Amino acid sequence: MAETDRGGNGQSAVVELSIDIEASAGTVWTMLSTPEGFSALMQGQVTFEAAPGSPFRAEFPSFGVVTSGEIVSFDGDALRMALTWGSELGPQTADLPAGSTLVEFHVEGTDAGCRVDLRHSGFPSAQLAAEHDGGWRFHLGRLALDANRMDLGAGLKRTLPGWFEAWNDPDADTRLATLRTCCADDVEFQDEWAVARGVERLNVHITNCHHFMPGWKIEPTGDLRICRGEAMVGWRSEGPGGEHEGHNHVRATCDGTILRVAGFQAG
Repeated sequence: MAETDRGGNGQSAVVELSIDIEASAGTVWTMLSTPEGFSALMQGQVTFEAAPGSPFRAEFPSFGVVTSGEIVSFDGDALRMALTWGSELGPQTADLPAGSTLVEFHVEGTDAGCRVDLRHSGFPSAQLAAEHDGGWRFHLGRLALDANRMDLGAGLKRTLPGWFEAWNDPDADTRLATLRTCCADDVEFQDEWAVARGVERLNVHITNCHHFMPGWKIEPTGDLRICRGEAMVGWRSEGPGGEHEGHNHVRATCDGTILRVAGFQAG
C-alpha cells in the first residue's frame, strides 16, 4: 500500500507492498537478486553486481527511460537487498534524479511458498509515490506469475507422469501407492462421470473404470500450461467406448503435489 499522507510534515512519501507467492523463496530471490532475473522482472536491461557499492542500471529502450543508482546492501543469507533508484533519462529526471530514492526487498519463506516485502522510500511527492505504487504492483504480480510457473512447472513434470501411470494401472494396491507419490491425501477429482474426494476414494473410482472399461488407457497430450497455481494438461484416452480427447484442469502446490483435478472431455 502506498503511504501518501505526507503533507507538510517534512517526510517523504513511501510505497510499501507485500505479496504472497506460490514459489520457493530461493526461486524468487534468484529472480530478484540477479541481473538476468531482475531484467525479466522489469522487462528491461538491468545490470548490477550482488555487492554493496555496485552500480545499478536499468535501461528501457522502447520507452526512452534509464533508471540508475547503486546497491546499498546485499544479504544472500537473509534474502535482503537494498538499492538506490532514480531517473537518469526520461520524463521524471528532474523530479526523481538518479539514486535519489531507496528500494528495499525482503523475501521470506512461508508454508505455501514465500512472501516478498518491498519498501520504496524517499519520494518528494505523494503523486510520484502513487505512480510507482502502480508500477511495483504490476512487476510484483509478474514476479509471482513467473516464479510460480518455474516451480510448479518443474513440480508437475515430476508428479504428472505418476498421475497418468496410476490411471493406467489395473492393480489397486500399486496404483494407490503411486497416487500417494503425486497427490495430496485429500485430493479432489471430478469429471462428467464421477466426483471423488480423497486419494483412497479416487483409487476406488479408477478401479471401477478398469472394471467397466477393460483395456482402457489414457495418456497426456500437448504442452503443460500454467497460470498462478493452476495448470492445464491435455489427454487422450482409448478403450471399449472408443477414443476421446480433453483437458485436465489441475490445482497443485508449488512443488507439484496435486490438490484438485477437473476433467473436461472435448466435444
